[in-house]
Formats: sequence, C-alpha cells, structure tokens
Amino acid sequence: MSEPKKLNAGQKHMLRLVVKGRDESGWAPVSRRVMPLIQSEIAVPHELVEFEVFNDGSGRVRLTDEGQSVLDAMAWLI
Repeated sequence: MSEPKKLNAGQKHMLRLVVKGRDESGWAPVSRRVMPLIQSEIAVPHELVEFEVFNDGSGRVRLTDEGQSVLDAMAWLI
C-alpha cells in the first residue's frame, strides 16, 4: 500500500475550480494553457480527476468518485 499524498493549496484550489465550472454532466472546460498542468498531475492527482484533451489543446475535466469524496471531506475539515 502506498503512502497517502497530501494536497497542496494549489491542488485544493483546482478541485474547487472544477466544481465551480462544471456543467450538468460534471465536466468543466479547461483552457489549452492549463491543460498541460492537468495532464502532468501538477494541478491535481489523476486519482481525483478524469480529463479529455481536444485537438486544439484545450479540454475538459471532471472529478472522479474519489475526487468528489475528497472534496466533500474538505468541507468538513475547513
């Protein structure tokens, strides 16, 4: 079993932005400037989000079930 990872302030902020920008189906648009950060796991761990990249470099992102659970728990911790 791997050691748990702690989210930094930027990653927590990114999770909140995904929630703020999501549509009815749960997807939030991502610009082509931010998408490389999503792809590299700098912005948020891949266990917490799934993403799609479009041909122009932009894309979309949504929380996984685990990501939603983390976000729900953060509301209790703050």
